[in-house]
Amino acid sequence: MSVDITRLISGALKKDKVSVSKLITLVETNPLNSISVIMRIPYQPKTTHIVGFTGAAGVGKSTLINAVATLLAREGGSVAIIAVDPRSPITGGAIMGDRVRMKDVPKEVYVRSMTTHEEESLPLKTLLTIELLERLGFDYVILETPGAGQFSTRIMSVADTIVVVLMPESGDEIQAIKAGIMEIGDIYVVNKADLPGANLTYNQVLFALNSAERRGWTPRVILTNALSIASVEPLVSAIKDHAVFVRKIGLNIEKRTLRRSLELQLIIEEELSKVIKEVSTPQTTLFKEFEKLLRDGGSLKEFLKRIKEEVSSRINE
Repeated sequence: MSVDITRLISGALKKDKVSVSKLITLVETNPLNSISVIMRIPYQPKTTHIVGFTGAAGVGKSTLINAVATLLAREGGSVAIIAVDPRSPITGGAIMGDRVRMKDVPKEVYVRSMTTHEEESLPLKTLLTIELLERLGFDYVILETPGAGQFSTRIMSVADTIVVVLMPESGDEIQAIKAGIMEIGDIYVVNKADLPGANLTYNQVLFALNSAERRGWTPRVILTNALSIASVEPLVSAIKDHAVFVRKIGLNIEKRTLRRSLELQLIIEEELSKVIKEVSTPQTTLFKEFEKLLRDGGSLKEFLKRIKEEVSSRINE
């Protein structure tokens, strides 16, 4: 096993896709155990730029990411894409697969789809995969989330650059503007610029931003048609400009700290969830005490104290 891991790491550092895939599979299979594998990859200063794309379904995020990755790869950058998908309620797999969503991506770009329950938002396995790809020295990691809401807010602790994708004359997008999505983006893209109403939506976004500023960065608003590579070039330029900006003020280091804090939180939650399940089954003394409390009454404060004692006892075993 040790020899295999060593070989995989050696191949992955050379950007061998098979080796990278196998390492990520280890992360997906057992996120906690995979940390020991990630630790075997030489640690290096942060150079990877993480770009997060978010927006409602149907705005063309996947096609846009395909075009962005193509342009970055043409410039010689090493690019990995992580596409986070809701889990299919029937098969348990990603609703959209790698080959479906990114069929035209250049062969040198690495693409991986990951499933998640909606309530998980960005799961631990995704965050640890970013940690892995950073250590492997990818220049860019592009993270696609399934939509607005929890995903949008959590991505603020993960991505160095946040790209919010909108589309013309979408009532959902106007509601998103009102709901605060305009507070999270570094770059706003009005995609499908060939559709009627594109300029109107573009102006609405400009108005909604109203000279907003993010620690010295003025959010960009860009019109694109993801089916045209040339129209995506201004977006790539904006991403690169923002990458220079975040490095200059040290925001990339702050974001990595926030991401690792989130990783630790999810690790603690995962470990505690196991203990919680153990102490709350009907066979436990604590459950019987809970039933007695509901049936006969008693001190809720004392019962909550018992919960803490029981959980602490299990953790220390």
